[in-house]
Amino acid sequence: MDPLEFKPILPSSREEVTSFTLQSHSRICDLAFANLFGWAVKYETCYAIADDTLFIRFTSPARSHPAYLIPIMRGGGCVDASLDRLKNEAELGNYPLVIMGITPRCREHLEWVLPGAFTFLEDEGNADYIYLRERLVSLSGKSLQSKRNHVNKFEKLYPNYSYEPMTKANSAECLAVEQEWLRQHGTEEGEDKEQEVIQRLFDHFDELGLSGGILRVDGRVVAFTLGSPINEMTFGVHIEKADRDYEGSYTMINKLFASTIPEQYVYVNREEDLGLEGLRKAKLSYKPETILPKIVAVLRHDPDKEN
Repeated sequence: MDPLEFKPILPSSREEVTSFTLQSHSRICDLAFANLFGWAVKYETCYAIADDTLFIRFTSPARSHPAYLIPIMRGGGCVDASLDRLKNEAELGNYPLVIMGITPRCREHLEWVLPGAFTFLEDEGNADYIYLRERLVSLSGKSLQSKRNHVNKFEKLYPNYSYEPMTKANSAECLAVEQEWLRQHGTEEGEDKEQEVIQRLFDHFDELGLSGGILRVDGRVVAFTLGSPINEMTFGVHIEKADRDYEGSYTMINKLFASTIPEQYVYVNREEDLGLEGLRKAKLSYKPETILPKIVAVLRHDPDKEN
């Protein structure tokens, strides 16, 4: 079997890659093209297409060899033939096969296809928080009363607020908010890369099909957010930053941006909590429709080679 021919993720790759991902049933944030391109600065993300299947490879700082996202066959679904392709890649490179981004349903399929072949690893910090778009807009129900209160208080405290769509032209102002966010929170491991990712997304805003929103108070940017489609029913929010000195700014930018997301997107994926308690509490406070685990599968052995 010939090795896969991987090439780097570039803005010009968008149409080719999204012809698979937008049709996929998978709602994981990793498959948003903007994430694939943006985080390529950290993970050296590459892709290959073979047998009408999209393969995505990256290198994590946590390991010395490549890993792969679960392959995406055109039209969606977990695929059996692609496993042979990935096993061949690992054998040629003499490294263990690691497949990431596996949902519980896909895990069941892998266990059925290759019983006992994989060790499955799950980290709740990597799970995606998925919400109903309509609820993020309306904030309806008793469980979201506190969010409605935050919006009302913001409107009362800052009557001169305004909201506008993000464009490449006004995105530069948002970097100042990012710097303020880092000042308030402190710089942690990996946040230098996040700044690089944000700049990368801004530089290619239109090419990546991004949309975003900017919240101003008295003309000053106090919050911004950025997102893009994951599949035909799920929209991803990749970046959201706000100045906490403006009370309710996070809730306000969340609601206003959600109201601009086209109605075809029933779900909004607001990504992982990264195991950070404060972030987890914030994401839970919006009452997610689903917390979607993303499981890692490590091939323990090749059943075809057993005696």
